[in-house]
Amino acid sequence: MNIALEYRPDNFKELVGQDVLVRILENAFAMNRIPQSILLSGNSGVGKTTTARIIALCLNCISGPTFKPCGSCENCLAVKDSRHPDVMEIDAASHTSIDDIKVILEDIHYSPISSKFKIYIIDEIHMLSNSAFNALLKTLEEPPSNVKFIFATTEIRKIPTTIITRCQRFDLCNIPIIKIAERLRNVIEKENYSIESGVLELIARYSENSMRNALFLLNQVALYSKGNMISTTDIMDVLGLVNRDIIFDLLQAVVDGDLHRAFVVLDKGSSIADVINIFEDLLRSIQSICRFLITKKHEDLITEYEINRIKELSIKKPIIFFSRLWRVLLKGMHDIKISTCNGVDAEMLLITLCHLSDLPSPEQVVQKVLLQPQQQFNKILELLKQNGQIYLYRQLCSNLQLIDCKPGYLALKAISELDNDFDNSLKNYLNKATNYQWVITIDRCNIPAIKDILSTFKGAKIINIENRE
Repeated sequence: MNIALEYRPDNFKELVGQDVLVRILENAFAMNRIPQSILLSGNSGVGKTTTARIIALCLNCISGPTFKPCGSCENCLAVKDSRHPDVMEIDAASHTSIDDIKVILEDIHYSPISSKFKIYIIDEIHMLSNSAFNALLKTLEEPPSNVKFIFATTEIRKIPTTIITRCQRFDLCNIPIIKIAERLRNVIEKENYSIESGVLELIARYSENSMRNALFLLNQVALYSKGNMISTTDIMDVLGLVNRDIIFDLLQAVVDGDLHRAFVVLDKGSSIADVINIFEDLLRSIQSICRFLITKKHEDLITEYEINRIKELSIKKPIIFFSRLWRVLLKGMHDIKISTCNGVDAEMLLITLCHLSDLPSPEQVVQKVLLQPQQQFNKILELLKQNGQIYLYRQLCSNLQLIDCKPGYLALKAISELDNDFDNSLKNYLNKATNYQWVITIDRCNIPAIKDILSTFKGAKIINIENRE
């Protein structure tokens, strides 16, 4: 039998990673306050349908309602085998119309055949039509006491609020990688498989936090492997992955801007695995580096080799570089997926990634822009000094502050008294020395005497300054 089906939980003790839901339902059964309608939401493979079936077992066990069904009575066995007449599982993806819901609404008026409750498990309920949702409203508000509805969905936002508010809602969380690996280890022990170190961790990392995905992947690898021994090579062959040293060598080449080395490593990797899988692994590695740069902690279930490579790469560039690298790589992968020339696009993307190391960071660009006016001003000072314009040089150094400077334009702020003809003297010299027609503006509002005048005459402005003999 398929491992994923054989080891599907049939009680809450075996349900992994949903501690909040389990605790609430345990208390609900203990106090006999079981909701009439339950809505289970969460990503694919986290246990929504499994939870619904366990609830059905708890309700219709001969000793129930109980939080711990026996699992061996006729009702429990029938529910497990999906043949219980009072537990109906409906796929809303293929039964979306109001007519399908009317069949249910007519059926709920009949008593259960062989158990205490009639239970309707409606999977992917978000696929129902608006009229079908509307038909359910009244029944959900006042359902018969011997009827229970259990809904499951991956798209909670597509369900009308009027439906959600009439249900006890549970949001099933993604299952942590550590717990997935622990569950896989229990399965391996029961199946008497031998595994290499790191195999279960690798399966858990690529299961996308889904126990179902992890069990299906384990079953696939078990079928692929020879005998009862599952190796790291087996799982990498099944997933279409390359060794981690190839991924980190490729990232190292990109960070160093070594295009030749990057091409060599990519060619080596693409001869083993699909280039998209290589770039996806590259994305994960960049994310791990960013996380390490922020938290100074590594992720769970990664090898000592990966930890060392992450630390080594994290000191080469700031986090803004890796963040920009991640965005460019993600966009490039999207382009590759829709392209008919994957190999060409992959090589061009790699060229782009390698040249990112040569580009300045935003902070460096801002700093360069801010330094440019000062650099231009320093050139003017050096010109005055070399050509013996000591008066102009000292005035600029001592009595004026720079506001802006670029070829042909100079803006200054006076911090003490200046000669009235200073502006023209500086302008005439620069026009002659540089062959530019200069525009020079000097803000004299900070000169103490002028500042006092402007504060006395509110609204006054300096229009012109003339030297009147």
